[in-house]
Amino acid sequence: MTADELTALNEQIAALARTGLPLDQGLDSLAREMGRGRLRTTTQALAQDLRAGHPLPEALARQEGRVPAYYANLVTAGVQTGRLPDVLATLTTYARSVAATRTIVSEALFYPAVVLVLGLSLFTVLAAFVLPQFERIFQEFGLVLPAVTQILLAFGRHPLELIVAPAVVLVVGPVVARAVLRLTPRGRRVWARAVYLVPLVGTLIRSARLAAFTELLGMLVEYGVPLPAAFRLAGGASSDPVMADQAAAVEARLAEGVPLAEALKGRRLVPDWVTWLAAAGERRGGLGPALREVAAVYRRQVDVRSTVLRSVLPPFVVIVTAGALTTFFAVALMLPMVKLLEGLSK
Repeated sequence: MTADELTALNEQIAALARTGLPLDQGLDSLAREMGRGRLRTTTQALAQDLRAGHPLPEALARQEGRVPAYYANLVTAGVQTGRLPDVLATLTTYARSVAATRTIVSEALFYPAVVLVLGLSLFTVLAAFVLPQFERIFQEFGLVLPAVTQILLAFGRHPLELIVAPAVVLVVGPVVARAVLRLTPRGRRVWARAVYLVPLVGTLIRSARLAAFTELLGMLVEYGVPLPAAFRLAGGASSDPVMADQAAAVEARLAEGVPLAEALKGRRLVPDWVTWLAAAGERRGGLGPALREVAAVYRRQVDVRSTVLRSVLPPFVVIVTAGALTTFFAVALMLPMVKLLEGLSK
């Protein structure tokens, strides 16, 4: 389920839990009013399992593949502590923060992508329709062309090979590489590390994933989920394969009785300052709030970096695009024209 679908389902269950209405009847009624889709299918399946006598946590666990595994564990913790509405409200906040972070990242990358596409399209049109006419004029006058003009005219003679094909490779290549690498766990980790190497964008995505991971981990710890299981669930819910792999390794060490600080040491699951803060929080009995505070720090970093990305990257792309067009078309084409005018004036 998407973050929005999970939020909608969670709010339905929370509303029924607060009012004390029977969950099976309430979810069944709500499902009948929904349109077709995963949310309706999941809600109907939950209502049927509840009607068959399965407790809510077990009914959620039976929806594996549709509902995240950590959701059933959080609901179990809420039922055991008698704080189910509070747990569900916290989960709603978490799901909305994840959705908001994804929206921020998408919006920050949208405008630069549009500028690049428009600039490349303009360059292709000029190379295909304008440059051949200039080349014909230069040939008729028998001008000796400078190197930069010859390079530019080569784009006009072979626009598909020199412009369209490289652009397709730059766009399709990463898509194909991502599809191939995602076939294996190791490939997914390689792709994630490659994304993090991209300036500005990589650090933004890394911060967003760390915010989601630490917030969910803190939430699980706060509501009494054992620490090894909390790492396993938070890692499994993460969209970062490197983080999921390292979280599984930390879970194994914690299950052996290794202290948290030592289990995190050298794993590069989280930065060193997060490791130190988490260890201090564990010693003081406040690991959950400490992790939630770390998540807040990373969310602020996402906001700041996305603002920088939106304010710096678009002007940079525009300047580079305009500079390339000016250099190639204004300078490269005007140099022969200047020589032509000088010859005519003499």
